[in-house]
Amino acid sequence: MLCYQNRKVLVMQEGKVEKKIPISVGVLEKLLGWSRLATRLLRFGVRVATVIDNTHAIICIGNKLHEVDIERGSVSKGWYCGDGVRPLIMTYVKGINGFKDGVYFGGYFMNMGKKPVHIYHRIGVDNWEIVYSFADGEINHVHNIVSDPYRQCLWIFTGDFDEAAAIYKVTEGFGKVDRVVCNNQKYRGCVVYALSEGLLYATDSPYAENHIRIMDVNTFETKSLFPLHGSCIYGCIWKSNYVFSSTVEDDGRTHEGLKLFYNGNRGAGIKDDYTHLYMGNLSEGFREVYKEEKDNMSFLFQFAVFKFPYGENKTNTLYFQPMATKKNDMKMLGLTL
Repeated sequence: MLCYQNRKVLVMQEGKVEKKIPISVGVLEKLLGWSRLATRLLRFGVRVATVIDNTHAIICIGNKLHEVDIERGSVSKGWYCGDGVRPLIMTYVKGINGFKDGVYFGGYFMNMGKKPVHIYHRIGVDNWEIVYSFADGEINHVHNIVSDPYRQCLWIFTGDFDEAAAIYKVTEGFGKVDRVVCNNQKYRGCVVYALSEGLLYATDSPYAENHIRIMDVNTFETKSLFPLHGSCIYGCIWKSNYVFSSTVEDDGRTHEGLKLFYNGNRGAGIKDDYTHLYMGNLSEGFREVYKEEKDNMSFLFQFAVFKFPYGENKTNTLYFQPMATKKNDMKMLGLTL
């Protein structure tokens, strides 16, 4: 498992640090990275990551994507995504007809004005290309690009409001991009899994009811499998289980600079002050297995969530990190069931 601490990438095996790989960061993180609250406020550290193969990974720090070479113990200089732009989730696509194998992501930033949003594909180390662009006025940002080997296509989940909350089906190497559903918060998702039965996902709406849902990819009908206490931004696969965490956040529709974060009121879709951990599958159903209460800091210091290592976890321990909670803020926890 790769972790990040104090400007170093840690390579861990069975809970022990095997290697520390230093990485260059900005001046502010050099000066204030020791502070837990400053780290939360200024979003220091790794925001998102993905695995390329057994010895290489991509990590996002700030608005730069760096590549980690575990064997050499090195980190690349990085590729700048753009002003304010970063991935929310990166996806490794392999064996989908018409698409180049490799890592893809869509631009994720506030973008209330719905400026054009791009889809990027990794060509090589610190080298990315734009393979598709959403037009001006179409979406706010991209949540997830989902590789679907059962239908030999990609699905793009976008957000956040009105018609921008949508799902697109992509074929022919981005030659055909069809919006199949939109304009309803039940189509607003971040954590999505392509199964033979359809698309399994959790909704991500701070002001509407949230559920774990399954979508029929032929009719595009979606049904609820399990109610959630809040919106869902993070999840993972653990053994035979699909894992989701709920978020404690505000409404999200009123953006007047940083005033968004000063408002401490939960959105209508957030049922309590706890981030909840859920898991299950289609055959056994879903259940809640853990929760932690949000701390007393404003949303400026991040929403309360559980974050997970990226990739499929086949170990006997579900690793996760609470963020903005009273009990275990920013600690690494392990759950065994």
